[in-house]
Amino acid sequence: MPPGVGEGGGYSCTEQDPLPATSHRGRDEDAPSRSPPLPVVAPEEKKKKKKLTLEHEQQPAVDLSDDVIIEILSRVCYKSLCRFKCVSKSWLALCSRLDIRKRSPQTLSGLYFFGEERGEGLNFHDLAGGGPPLFDAGLSFLASYYYEQVGVEKCCGGLLLCVCWKPRSVQVDFDYVVCNPATEKCTILPAIEVGNRPEAFRMLGGHLCHIDQAERFLGFDTANPSSFVVVVPLATCFDVIKEVAIYSSETGRWTFALNEWRRDAMVRGDQSAIFLNGIVHLTTFDSSIVTVDSEGKIWREIRAPYLSAAIGLSQGCLHAWNVDDRCQLFVWVLEDYASGKWTLKHTANVLGLFGRYSRKDDESYKMLAIHPDCNSFFLTDGKMTVLYNMDNQKLQVISASQEFVGCVPYIPCFAKWPSVIVAPS
Repeated sequence: MPPGVGEGGGYSCTEQDPLPATSHRGRDEDAPSRSPPLPVVAPEEKKKKKKLTLEHEQQPAVDLSDDVIIEILSRVCYKSLCRFKCVSKSWLALCSRLDIRKRSPQTLSGLYFFGEERGEGLNFHDLAGGGPPLFDAGLSFLASYYYEQVGVEKCCGGLLLCVCWKPRSVQVDFDYVVCNPATEKCTILPAIEVGNRPEAFRMLGGHLCHIDQAERFLGFDTANPSSFVVVVPLATCFDVIKEVAIYSSETGRWTFALNEWRRDAMVRGDQSAIFLNGIVHLTTFDSSIVTVDSEGKIWREIRAPYLSAAIGLSQGCLHAWNVDDRCQLFVWVLEDYASGKWTLKHTANVLGLFGRYSRKDDESYKMLAIHPDCNSFFLTDGKMTVLYNMDNQKLQVISASQEFVGCVPYIPCFAKWPSVIVAPS
């Protein structure tokens, strides 16, 4: 090792290499002149340089084309995409793009259901595993509005439509509330004032059923989370729908539209609405699907592929299914939306899936819901609930001890809450 060089490569003083002689002023007069000292950088200059360096590091892959960046971010789960918005303003703008949000995957978190046999009311069955849910699945945040009991009526795109009961001492018994469990934000829907309808509606005649008991259907799209809608078919005592009330979170009020469906169309209240491309899809009791847009201007009816078929949204396509009296399951997909053409996607023997050869009198088989992200659906025999994969025909037991009544799949939505929020009364 050369003299004067330590193990770390730095300079070290040894006996063979004595310190150079210095004068009484502490300066080496015989040694060659040293480099001038580095200029002192002001604290403000350091902060400015650090800020510029940080902003440069936070630029979203400046060497990549926009198409590549969009393709990468579109494969990131939605929760991570929302976190990326906090990096910088440029990341905020990039991660807020509609084309990226539409393709960003969101994972099914669990199932909301009612365990009526055990009298537990609202329950949440976690499907993610690995610890407690990342949101308030029990909706305890609604207690701050002094609600004593909460029931989930409908679920759509990460939002829940709930009926929330107040203490008995309050004059108004309950509120209809749209809430987001992932962000703990909620909107209390105003009452439907039928007296505010235009004169044309009031001249229709016929007495409407109790408005508070009318079925409400929620419409929300996570790809465009700036607003949601609630659709309420207003029927007479003879179940004839005269008009439809539509609430928009953008305006914070109800509007009314004359019913342009068939006069005898009877909407099923035991199923959630499907909100696709800004259109609300509702099922009827007579093998049809009626639709209306959020403004009440576009009305349509699509024939269902089977009598009393249920519908669901999976991988961006409308699906329908039914279990017949022979325990045969049929699943269709709407291939051509314009013409209303359905294609049979899958068939299965439900008894065979549960390992049985015959059906007992006390057994009831039902397809609860379709998986929103893949070719799977939830199936139950009234006691055991399974997830069936249509691609490999394999079963995954979800629960062997719980009966899922009124089961709705839930996918958390971490997007910004719609702009209009009605304060609690």
